[in-house]
Amino acid sequence: MTKLEGSGFIKTSRSRQPESSKRNGLEEVLKEFDELVGLENVKEEINKLIAFAKVIKLRKDRDIPVGAINLHMIFSGPPGTGKTEVARKVGRVLKEIGLLQRGHCVEVDRAALTDVYVNSGAKLITDTVKQAKDGVLFIDEAYTLAGGDALSGPDSSGKEVIDTLLKLMEDNRERLVVIAAGYTNEMRRFVDSNPGLRSRFSRFIEFQSYGGDELFQIFLSMVKRGHYELTPDAEEVARKHIQWLGNQSNDPEFGNARAIRQFFEKILPLQAERIAFTPNYESMTDRELLTIDYDDVALATELD
Repeated sequence: MTKLEGSGFIKTSRSRQPESSKRNGLEEVLKEFDELVGLENVKEEINKLIAFAKVIKLRKDRDIPVGAINLHMIFSGPPGTGKTEVARKVGRVLKEIGLLQRGHCVEVDRAALTDVYVNSGAKLITDTVKQAKDGVLFIDEAYTLAGGDALSGPDSSGKEVIDTLLKLMEDNRERLVVIAAGYTNEMRRFVDSNPGLRSRFSRFIEFQSYGGDELFQIFLSMVKRGHYELTPDAEEVARKHIQWLGNQSNDPEFGNARAIRQFFEKILPLQAERIAFTPNYESMTDRELLTIDYDDVALATELD
């Protein structure tokens, strides 16, 4: 048992607690964390962050010196594993604890920081940090700022962005959390590309690919959120197809939850087409209108 499994923060698979009928803002976002499929090691790391943030807030409230606070993080791992979604929730958690005033999340990538005009990086990242202040700045595929032409040649805006960002992270450490995300190996090279990056980022959280069963649970959650219902044979063919998709998880380009979202979005127009071509479809019951059947899913697997 890890130290925080009974802490009352995010419940991991080894730490389940009774549901509360009434929740405050922090409890609500923790419940959302808990409902995320898989990500057990991520949830445990976020629990550690929450514990640290709570103690820092308490010390601040009592006017006890806290020294330099560094909550900046690296999220590494394959695509579609929840990095962006977790980053958004981190801002909300820190707002509810009281360390961030707004808790919003500004999401950018290299194109948003370097591609407007040559040598514009310093101004673009400065403006972006202003937008993100009192919340989270999430930089997706951050390693691209430190690769290839980003550091040398005619376009050095990537280096300019990193150099400026390092200063802004230090100047605004009480009011800003920066989360840089990307593939694991590339993010290691990103951190190693500038001595200041490793000192600024204090937490490294690895997001792992989902297994077939987890991907199927993600699919079922999409069905539920859309108020749809699967017939038993539709559920079975979906399960088999998603297990097949899960076998692709060792491919670094595999989209994980994104691939499941794409699969689900292929099913919906096929289901609608089937209904629209059914005689007297206007008289269907609500349940019939929301039922996904075998043919809907089977046809979608052929398109996947």
